[in-house]
Amino acid sequence: MNSSILKILLILATGVFLGFIAANQLHAVASNQTDEVDLSEKRFLVSIHEVQQEFVFGEEFSGSYSNTFKLSDGSVRTIELTPMIHDGMQVVEFKDTGRRTYMGFNGTTTNGNLMVQLRDIEAMYAELKKQGFDIEVESDG
Repeated sequence: MNSSILKILLILATGVFLGFIAANQLHAVASNQTDEVDLSEKRFLVSIHEVQQEFVFGEEFSGSYSNTFKLSDGSVRTIELTPMIHDGMQVVEFKDTGRRTYMGFNGTTTNGNLMVQLRDIEAMYAELKKQGFDIEVESDG
């Protein structure tokens, strides 16, 4: 078997495995607090990758995110991310061309050969400060 094909299959298997773990650990990762948090103001970083190409890396968004991508196999995928309260938990609704699931504020999920990674900016900066980094947190307003 060609080594590049083996590498691609290994990457895909790892992504599927990590996505499966993330999906099954949602209750452990997602916050159960529904305090007066305006999720439309929460800031996130999104990265979207296909095995053969990178579409988005570290693009910031708040409110919701939507983008359409043409994959290397010619198929077209539309990704929508919307922070919300679902079953009493703060999550991000993840729609991928007719498929809907939910992910935590800091997680990675895959659907076929497309991988979506999400990071809560506020939590990321808090962790960096906790580790001793002098970080200025930028805000839109």
